[in-house]
Amino acid sequence: MAQTQSTSRLIGMAALLLALLGGCKDHGKASGDPNDLSDVTIIVGTPNKTGLRRQLTAAGETTNLPYKIEWAVFDSTPPLTEALKAGKVDIGGGGETGVLFAIANGAKIAVLAGTEMRDPDKAVEVLVPADSPAHSLADLRGRKIALPYYTAQHYELARALDKAGLPWDRKLILNLNTVDGLSALVNRQVDALIVWDPNAAVAQTRFHARGIGSLRAIVPTAGMLYAAQASVEDPRKKKALQDLTRRIIRAQAWVNDHPEQWAQEMATQAQIPLPAARLTVSRNNADYLPAGDKDVVDRWQKEVDYFHQQGQFQTAFNIRDHLAPGFDAIVADENAKLPHKAGAAQ
Repeated sequence: MAQTQSTSRLIGMAALLLALLGGCKDHGKASGDPNDLSDVTIIVGTPNKTGLRRQLTAAGETTNLPYKIEWAVFDSTPPLTEALKAGKVDIGGGGETGVLFAIANGAKIAVLAGTEMRDPDKAVEVLVPADSPAHSLADLRGRKIALPYYTAQHYELARALDKAGLPWDRKLILNLNTVDGLSALVNRQVDALIVWDPNAAVAQTRFHARGIGSLRAIVPTAGMLYAAQASVEDPRKKKALQDLTRRIIRAQAWVNDHPEQWAQEMATQAQIPLPAARLTVSRNNADYLPAGDKDVVDRWQKEVDYFHQQGQFQTAFNIRDHLAPGFDAIVADENAKLPHKAGAAQ
């Protein structure tokens, strides 16, 4: 009996020692070489079918990564920011409005960079049936309009309606996601759909919708590349995000410089009809800018102030307080390395 108890104690002590050694080993790995990111995983969120995942893959920027990537695709920015707030996403990119709403509601988000369309006049966001009598935003007075709320197009439409002297009527402006909105337009349940590419291009090429205007041409906006504050504050994840930011900038430059190849990749990867992919590519060239760029910050701040004045943000906030430190230099440095950058910006 004594031998059995002694053996049990020895086994218990051995198990405890192994556990302690195992714990020390794990701790050593976590606090070891800060440049070893092999056990770091970055979850990348995108609010459309042609966002970061497709661009990075098409441009070859997902090869030889020193860290791991997982992908998360959403219908629009609001559900993406909810996932980011819940710790399910590390970084996302797209429209700024959903991010600003998330920050206003307490989400801890750090802005890494801004994005700007090269040709906002080419954008087509206001769609109507081919035989609709509407030819301008003013023609939609008293008519039903579908769009996903709390997206960049939400803000653009609100400002455009103000400029056209039209009210925001929740009974007429319906909050529908991109799939339901297109269905409502095709089935004549609404008179117009506000949506972004490639959804707009699919509606035009496949369902014969007609574009009647670019909201971006009326209301200049700037998109965002952003991350969870907790991810930016984690030293090793921050290193991965810095590297990924450079890859995202290079991928966008590749997209700008390879329109036909990008259209083919988009059609294959996202299962979008090639005509819709080509139409999307023809009007969506963009550039990344430092988040602290004065013009970019001013656009975001105007949006914050607008929604505060409308009573949709309880308190106003300074967007500069939510910019990730150190990323402006990374964006500027990577932009300076891009071929043909000067010519492209003209």
